Amino acid sequence: MTRAIRWSVPLALLLAAPALAAPPLSGATPAPANPAPAPAAAPTPPAELVAPPVTVVPFIQPFDLDATRRMAVQVMVGGEGPFSFLVDTGAERTVIARELAARLKLVEGAKLKLATIGGSAVVPSFRVAALRMSDLHLAPVDAPAFFGRHIGAAGLIGVDMLEERRVLIDFRKETMEILETRKRARPIIRDDDAIVVTARNSAGRLILSDARLDGKRIDVIVDTGAQTSVGNLALQKLVAAKRANRLPFLPTTLGAVTGEAVPAVRTAIRRIVINGMDVNDLPVSFADSQAFRALGLVERPALLLGMDSLSLFDRVEIDFPNKRVVFDLPEGASHDMGRRFAANGIRIGG
Repeated sequence: MTRAIRWSVPLALLLAAPALAAPPLSGATPAPANPAPAPAAAPTPPAELVAPPVTVVPFIQPFDLDATRRMAVQVMVGGEGPFSFLVDTGAERTVIARELAARLKLVEGAKLKLATIGGSAVVPSFRVAALRMSDLHLAPVDAPAFFGRHIGAAGLIGVDMLEERRVLIDFRKETMEILETRKRARPIIRDDDAIVVTARNSAGRLILSDARLDGKRIDVIVDTGAQTSVGNLALQKLVAAKRANRLPFLPTTLGAVTGEAVPAVRTAIRRIVINGMDVNDLPVSFADSQAFRALGLVERPALLLGMDSLSLFDRVEIDFPNKRVVFDLPEGASHDMGRRFAANGIRIGG
């Protein structure tokens, strides 16, 4: 069981660039200005200082948790469909399955160099004239292509479709809401026991800025495309040095989007603290991943926080422009020690 406590195997991560260019693309399967202030000479009552709410028409999309507990939504591609795409906040680019590209007779574009979880590869891209989820549209794009059997869906919705918006995921209702936002907009989730975590941006991904293991800072990427959480070798070394693993390190494999099997080891980390919130007994696989190198996350311990952890919460709000993630503890949780358990395939005693 994994526990989220306050106060106390496919994955996906994608970076893209044309072949032979410097920045790689990586993939893995098992991470409006404020109103002007009032003049000093004429103080404004406090109630009038509050910025007005953002007026938007929200896009609300039901989603299904697939067999790997990743979020699948229905997407129209060039007016055809709908097709099942996975929502992946760890992917810089929206991706299409090769089989779907062939079925729709899409025009092939430039080759893209890939840095996968296991190595590098070159894959084709295809010109997608339009992608649509209800009223949400993405402009024409050259989408890198992988085989659908390795993606586990007809495609991936990456942060290029989400980066100017905020995403509210409600695991209780199984809905995903995509909203326009603005700089310094207030969070949607404002419960007393909500955990607000600021982040920095790296190639469109949000890296949480206040996460620690035994006092040592670690980088954490919220990755809705990952079934489970994956750490780099620096994090594995830290876990071993601090004896922070609850279970022995056991061999396992991760499946890359190219279809290759990547050797890894797996354990459960006793405790990671994210802005005062404890995440206990977290199952993590560790691999020498090219995906971490592509993001410049090699020397510092780093973790792709997958759906096995995110689904512990009632709601998760990801605000890309404001570089902020808000975690909503379950309604029935104690304000002092909110607990949520999720089945994740590992039995932990004690």
